[in-house]
Amino acid sequence: MQVTLDDAGYSLDTLPEGYSVDDVVVHQQDLQGVINALWAGGAEAMMVQDQRVIATSSVQCVGNTLYLQGRVYSPPYTVTAVGDPDAMLAALEEDPTVSTYRDWAELIGLGYAVTELGSMEMPAYAGSLRPQYATPVELPGEVEEIDSTRND
Repeated sequence: MQVTLDDAGYSLDTLPEGYSVDDVVVHQQDLQGVINALWAGGAEAMMVQDQRVIATSSVQCVGNTLYLQGRVYSPPYTVTAVGDPDAMLAALEEDPTVSTYRDWAELIGLGYAVTELGSMEMPAYAGSLRPQYATPVELPGEVEEIDSTRND
């Protein structure tokens, strides 16, 4: 299944009266809502744009662009998921964040499309599964014992 979200396509000159630029663009919470709904609907694998993501992947919007795993993308944004299409579609229908986005899409012309793709394969996730830069903090008065027999 693939879900596509897109900005409404207005310029400052064509923006409907009473609306701001913020009202006619896809926001991080819109994209995250779709991703969360698909996970909740039983997605077994997922890609955002051309990148495989996992449950801990960070989807961040900066202005009207998406920053994902070191790459920057412009709309339209596509989320592709592998799983039971009926369960994922039901999860998209029931999710309150996605529902709000769909309402705005209908009202102001934001893009929202769901397409069933049939059988497909995705590349494996290529990022790290463990934090690379986190280190434990030693609190005053605590002594940490180190097990020198472990290699992890």
